[in-house]
Amino acid sequence: MDTTPGAVVVAVGGHGTTAAVEYAAAEALRRHRPLHLVHAVDPHDPEKAAEGTELLADAVHQANRLLGELGQVTSTCTPGPAVATVAHAAEGADLVVVGRCPESRRTHPYVRSVTGGIGARVDIPVVSVPEGWTKQTGPSTVVAGIDDPEKRADVLAQAFAAARDRRATLLVLCTCWHPPQTHVDDPGWAQRAEDDLEHAITQLAATYPDVQVEIHVRNAQAGEALLEASRHADLVVVGRHTSLLPTGSHLGPIARSVLREADCPVLLATPQSVHRVRVTAARKLSSTS
Repeated sequence: MDTTPGAVVVAVGGHGTTAAVEYAAAEALRRHRPLHLVHAVDPHDPEKAAEGTELLADAVHQANRLLGELGQVTSTCTPGPAVATVAHAAEGADLVVVGRCPESRRTHPYVRSVTGGIGARVDIPVVSVPEGWTKQTGPSTVVAGIDDPEKRADVLAQAFAAARDRRATLLVLCTCWHPPQTHVDDPGWAQRAEDDLEHAITQLAATYPDVQVEIHVRNAQAGEALLEASRHADLVVVGRHTSLLPTGSHLGPIARSVLREADCPVLLATPQSVHRVRVTAARKLSSTS
């Protein structure tokens, strides 16, 4: 399977494809990248394989209509499991976009979604787009979910870039849950969290001077707060835990919850360790040249 380097890859499935293709086409235009559509079929089910081929053709038609002469559209229909197929297609890509059908809201919380599976296997940003989503009219908002500013530089940096590209306000949401029954009394927590965020944001503001930033620090459960914020946002950016394995990452329960239920697209940021590895590799190459 050959994917154009730097492409925006969109997974074409049985449900949730229309909104995902529309989002991916907009990203391809915004990033000046080609768009690659991929569909995984069951080689042991000819009927479903035929349906998949037709589904992919419809998605390609939609993509060409959206991009016109401004973009390049390619596609592949490959036998195999969905997660492995899309993850393989994402090698060398710039972004992966996956649709989410409405039924996933009622899925058992421990069921591993396609988006979650892909997000745990690739080291590039992954976006989950709920079916039926359309861009809101009026001012745009990008929400960054932060638990620890020092460990979430990856989320902040990618949220800043997304806000700049959309000319959106960046809402940085930091939460810490102190249940009432625990009698936790730390009145200085909110101020310390805000000070840490302001320090981290100041470092990025010079790179993104046109991005307007709002900081919200709340004593609330992170998942619930992000889902509430997603109702009025164009994009929610959350992080991934660094994996102990050489490749891949780990999605925590908050990221999985937001992926399943958010009302707007959700971007899984590239793990911070990946940035570090790439920088280190670049330095080694430059030192040997």
